[in-house]
Amino acid sequence: MKNLNRRLKVHLALLLTFLLVFVWQIIEHNRVKAKARATLLERARDISASVSVAIRSMSRFGIIQQDRLETALGELAKSGELKSVALLNNSGNIFISAGEPVKLPAEGFPRKKAVWEGNAVMITNIVDLGVSFRDRTTSYTAPIIMRRAERQPAPPHDFPSSRTVMQGSPSRRRPERDGNDEHDRRRERPFRRPPWLSEKQFRELQDKQGLHGFVLVIRTDAFAAEVSRDFWLRVAILAITIVAILGMAAAWKTFEKSERLRISLVQARELNKHLKELNVAAAGLAHETRNPLNLVRGQAQIISSDPAVPPKIRAQTLSIVDEVDRITNRLSEFINYSKPAVPRPVPVNLAIAVKDVRQTLAADIQEKSIKFESSCPELTIEADEGLLRQVIFNLTLNAIQAVDDGGEIEIAVQTTGGATRRGAEGEAAEASLTIRDNGCGIEPENNENIYRPYYTTRKTGTGLGLAVVLRIVQAHGWRIEHRPAGIKGTVFTLSKLKVIRAAN
Repeated sequence: MKNLNRRLKVHLALLLTFLLVFVWQIIEHNRVKAKARATLLERARDISASVSVAIRSMSRFGIIQQDRLETALGELAKSGELKSVALLNNSGNIFISAGEPVKLPAEGFPRKKAVWEGNAVMITNIVDLGVSFRDRTTSYTAPIIMRRAERQPAPPHDFPSSRTVMQGSPSRRRPERDGNDEHDRRRERPFRRPPWLSEKQFRELQDKQGLHGFVLVIRTDAFAAEVSRDFWLRVAILAITIVAILGMAAAWKTFEKSERLRISLVQARELNKHLKELNVAAAGLAHETRNPLNLVRGQAQIISSDPAVPPKIRAQTLSIVDEVDRITNRLSEFINYSKPAVPRPVPVNLAIAVKDVRQTLAADIQEKSIKFESSCPELTIEADEGLLRQVIFNLTLNAIQAVDDGGEIEIAVQTTGGATRRGAEGEAAEASLTIRDNGCGIEPENNENIYRPYYTTRKTGTGLGLAVVLRIVQAHGWRIEHRPAGIKGTVFTLSKLKVIRAAN
């Protein structure tokens, strides 16, 4: 439960970290987007101010020549960032435009300063030209755009003199400057109704051709590109964060696993220490038990050899000898298994070791009338002589116990690689020893268990013979394998035997 709570806290901390980074990236992206939008609008204001200045510079006595204005707007619309420009009259309709066609909203002149549509932004009424768009009132200072043919000169006596303008009624006197330069410039050049036009005609002219504002449509490609770059940057940061969090989660999982393994290792070390102590005690007990058993066996043999002993007692003493021998053999195998297999390699003649084992088991071979064959060339290998003889003895004894009367056992030795003498250059040769029998064989389901201690399929077996063999083989760095010998029997192969000297 403690580990579960700690793991839950770590996962929650990692999740909270990701959420904080995610929210942070959203805030930063919105900030960059707002900054890019403000930069674009500021640029739009600069362009609008430039257009306003250009329009005012073309105004003469409140009249702007349409041909010149269209040429100037056309050149302006050819710039990369400006998509189109349109001039509006008092009714909010477009009467002069340049660039791509401008589509106003269905409700007419847009009330907002900036309208974002697709890949462009529409800027309206950025610079005041003397017209109020709130109440749609017309100011006499609004310039009128006319072609040359439309301009009609007025009779000289109908034009007011500069003296009349400067000294007229209070409504026509030049107002005092109030610090607003834009307002002063508009009031310094008043445009009055020409005398040849009635008030109605003049108002209609101003409604249709009076410049009351303009619309700029600016491309947002640069804005979209900057926003897109920042978006993918945030996505990359989030991806790196996810990878880092997953890595931290995996590292934490590995840390927990290593902690569990460390604890298990400490427990296993303590258990191994306890088992070693128990093993030493058991081996000592087995050794001490074997001595009294030998004494019992000797007394039983003495009794059985006395001629005065009745046959029934003689048979019982012989049974005691057999049982003591069986127990003694088991104790000896246990002592051999409990001993640590620490080989002391010396040069050993392999053929002689096989011959000695055969002579030791000659009585068992003769008892079952076994056909025993061996083909062992004169090889000197590097091994612990006693442990090597024990391996060959156990494997041969298992083969004798597995075959029936009249069975066959074969021991063969083969070499691999180039056999060399001691001190010769080149790679040392290796030998393999094979023990083949035609006995009962090993069932496939028992292949993985035959080397386990105390595992046996025979009633009289102890299950320690092959376990001892495996320990000795591993201590020498050899390899042992087994396989079926055709239809009947088993083949044990002991390989990786290092050859020191071979027969010439």
